[in-house]
Amino acid sequence: MREILFRGKAINRDKGYHRTGYKNGDWVYGLLTRPYDERFESLPAEMTNTLGISGIEVDHESIGQFAGLADKNGVKIFEGDIIKAYFKPQNFNDPPYAIGNIIFENGTFKVVVHVSKNSTEHKVYEKEDVTAYSVEHNFLDRCYVLEVIGNIYDNPELIGGER
Repeated sequence: MREILFRGKAINRDKGYHRTGYKNGDWVYGLLTRPYDERFESLPAEMTNTLGISGIEVDHESIGQFAGLADKNGVKIFEGDIIKAYFKPQNFNDPPYAIGNIIFENGTFKVVVHVSKNSTEHKVYEKEDVTAYSVEHNFLDRCYVLEVIGNIYDNPELIGGER
């Protein structure tokens, strides 16, 4: 069974440390205790962290669910993470790779590919009718190695976004 875990960036309206020790922009890992409701746009979400501290306000736009997977270094993969997925068989000098961000869509975790190259510099993942590729089917089942290299909130430049 997949571990249910979320993360979000802490909000502290006083611009200092939150009563729980978190400051603005710190990542909080835990469970949602009051999810964001679009009807109340000014109402932030709240989380209980993994130590059981409740009522930590987080930016609703930064909330991401744990994908149930870890990268090659044991780092947990969440929605919003930017990964590099590469195929690395033995004696392969220029392995094909893809760089993209993790999303949750239609009941599965997917990668929105932004950079994709193979050994001859052709795009590996380039189909006009597909915008995201299943992590398990398109990468793990095909023996790609996954590595978290950042996230869309702290490192948008990795996928061509602005910082």
